[in-house]
Amino acid sequence: MKLEPLRQMFRPLFGLERHKTTARFIYVILITTLIIDSLMIVIRLLNGVVLSNPTLRFLIGLLAFQIILLFVVKRGFVNLAVLALVIVAWLGVTYQAWSADGVRDVAAYAYILIILIAALLTNWQLSLVLSGLSILAIWVFAITEAVGLRVPHIDSPLNMARDLTAIFLLLFLLVYLLINTIRYSLDAVRAGEQKYRNFVEQSMEGIWFMAFDQPVSIHLPAEEQAEMIFRYGYISECNDMLARMYGYHSSAEMRGARLLDLRPDKERSEIYYQETLKLVREGYRSGNHETKEQTHAGETVYFLNNVVGVIEDNYLVGLWGTQLDITALKVTEDALRRSEARTHALLAAIPDTIFEFKRDGTILQFMSSSKGGPQLSPEQVIGKTIREVFPFVADQAAFVMQRALESGQVHAFEYQLIQENETKTFEARVSPLSADTALAIVRDVSLQKWISGEREKLINELESKNAELERFTYTVSHDLKSPLITIKGFLGFLHQDAQTGNHQRLDADIQRISDAADKMQLLLSDLLELSRIGRLANKPQVINLNEMISEVLELLHGRIHAGNIRVDVGKDLPNVYGDRPRLFEVLQNLVDNAAKFMGDQAAPCIEIGQEGAAEDGAPILFVRDNGMGIDPKFKDRIFGLFDKLDSRTDGTGIGLALVKRIVEFHGGKIWVDSELGKGATFYFTLPPRAPEEHRVE
Repeated sequence: MKLEPLRQMFRPLFGLERHKTTARFIYVILITTLIIDSLMIVIRLLNGVVLSNPTLRFLIGLLAFQIILLFVVKRGFVNLAVLALVIVAWLGVTYQAWSADGVRDVAAYAYILIILIAALLTNWQLSLVLSGLSILAIWVFAITEAVGLRVPHIDSPLNMARDLTAIFLLLFLLVYLLINTIRYSLDAVRAGEQKYRNFVEQSMEGIWFMAFDQPVSIHLPAEEQAEMIFRYGYISECNDMLARMYGYHSSAEMRGARLLDLRPDKERSEIYYQETLKLVREGYRSGNHETKEQTHAGETVYFLNNVVGVIEDNYLVGLWGTQLDITALKVTEDALRRSEARTHALLAAIPDTIFEFKRDGTILQFMSSSKGGPQLSPEQVIGKTIREVFPFVADQAAFVMQRALESGQVHAFEYQLIQENETKTFEARVSPLSADTALAIVRDVSLQKWISGEREKLINELESKNAELERFTYTVSHDLKSPLITIKGFLGFLHQDAQTGNHQRLDADIQRISDAADKMQLLLSDLLELSRIGRLANKPQVINLNEMISEVLELLHGRIHAGNIRVDVGKDLPNVYGDRPRLFEVLQNLVDNAAKFMGDQAAPCIEIGQEGAAEDGAPILFVRDNGMGIDPKFKDRIFGLFDKLDSRTDGTGIGLALVKRIVEFHGGKIWVDSELGKGATFYFTLPPRAPEEHRVE
């Protein structure tokens, strides 16, 4: 059994418009009947009717019941009050008629009032039931009087007039309330219609209703339904906004327009037919779908559409729809799409990796670099923190980002990362975006760093070359000047000796001039040899050091044997890579110098070998002697041009300068470790293998 009607009956219903009206009606009726009932009681008491009279008791009971109903209505139980009033009033009228004149009693006319109240305040079903019960009661009164079961009591004319007056007053009240209700309802309908029309006309959307010359059965195939909509549909109602969307001046110009009038060209008609077919298949409900249309003047516009079908008895009788002009939005979207494409192409072209961070280090956006940088996908980093993805720079990045957010200026830092077995240097520039977000642009600066380093090296080398060139110029001018002065001076002596006929001195002068010329030639030859280092080179090759040292010792056998010098050569010396004739000169000069400056050593010895390796893997080779040694204060001078610590020795003093130039040309280093009287050890490094780029000039 459904209990909802029963629950509804006992539920307070104030707040809903219909029940407010019902409450107002019943409140007026109860007040009116209460006044009439009170007057009837007073009149009966004045006429001498005693309290034991059934009619007076009934009126007093009805008065008490009306007061109770007023309290119930005040509490909001409107339906309960209406139902109780109708039922009790009907029972009271029936009792009054039965106890008085039956079918002739004036109370029987009150049935009409009760039925009318039930119709106004409840529903037609209850009115129908009360009408049937009232007719049944009247026939019961008539039959019982006809068969003599009850004797009628004819009331006086004054009493009948009194009772009819009360009934007519109540009837007038009900008619008045009914007319006011109808007038109020009509005013509400007019106000609602005007409000709806104002809403429709002021709406920023185009609103339309499409009617059909012939209803469309929803049981037809979808294609036939779409064809009928397309054939029989016309705009029956629309607002001015819709008309302006299609290029018309007012809605009056569009009313009655057929679909073919809006889309006259064949191509657009086919497009609309397909859209209509889709609407049919979606059950006549289509929301937020875009269409491309043309105005009355042929301009292209874009609409956002919502369509709902009106279906009655399985027939489509109309379509409601709204259209929003999104042409400007589409133009903006196209411009934004092109702008995004340009921005994406620009960002894809620059060799930078871009991050967007929150203050706490969370990565909000990520765009990988097309060249270098961390090769990660956005899914691997977005939503994670810097410490999770790049723990090795987390502290540094947090510090720089904090400074950038606080100062509002760009800050940068560098870090190194190993990629493909190569250590690369990256620069991260952090710029604030808002109070809590920053943008970091990361660029691979390894090449710039290498270029900068090479530039510094070249500058240092150039400065060194310039300094060396200055020393070279000074030394050449000084050392070449000496033999020239000698030649010029002895030419004068030669002239004098020739005039005096001193042939013995003449021969000595000629010999001195010849010695000076030989010295100048030797100096020029050594200078020419030195200048060729770095400009003329033989093809580099892998060199067996042990074999080349044997050749050097064989070449210097005479000097070594004459000095009774013992030479110790390390076994299995490493191979080196370079210009063999030049490296031969290095070993020849070092061994020759060691033998030349042996001094008065009783057991002269020269040692050639290897002592570990440098940081770059190049072997550290050495030539050690136990001869005269070098004063530490002259360590830097011995590799200079024409710097001879002992002027009595033969040679031009350019040998060690030549050695240094050859070693450095091969990418190595040379240095000396010596003390006066304790021999000297010359250390040098040479590449063990071919470098990636071999310098050949």
